Amino acid sequence: MEEGFIENRATEVPFAGILADLLTANLTQRPEKRAVFEAMRGAVAIELADIEAAVTLVFAAGKLRIEEGIAGRPEIVIRTASERVMDLNALRIVGGLPWYFDEAGRRVLGHLFSGRLKIEGLFSHPVLLTQLTKIMSVM
Repeated sequence: MEEGFIENRATEVPFAGILADLLTANLTQRPEKRAVFEAMRGAVAIELADIEAAVTLVFAAGKLRIEEGIAGRPEIVIRTASERVMDLNALRIVGGLPWYFDEAGRRVLGHLFSGRLKIEGLFSHPVLLTQLTKIMSVM
């Protein structure tokens, strides 16, 4: 993958650097994730209230721009605590979809049902959410 496919404009937010590093590794080491990334269009905000951090991931034409805070009107807004956001990265992808029938999947479902994980746009933008899960998953 060419250099510069991720532009981190939120360098003051340590979480943004972690996301940029994770995605860079996933997309350069896993060609199947690159194909998903190339097709992504839209914005996803992630807010971690416990560490008072938020970033918006703006996907377009095989590029990602990371903005500080909740920028614009993202299609999806994920709100959770910092220790729970990494649970999303542990989701396995089976048959092209997130797999909720193992320990990691049940943990994410438990967070959703308990309200510890909130995803605005869960039902209105399922394709973008599934694509995000695919490229962020370390599995």
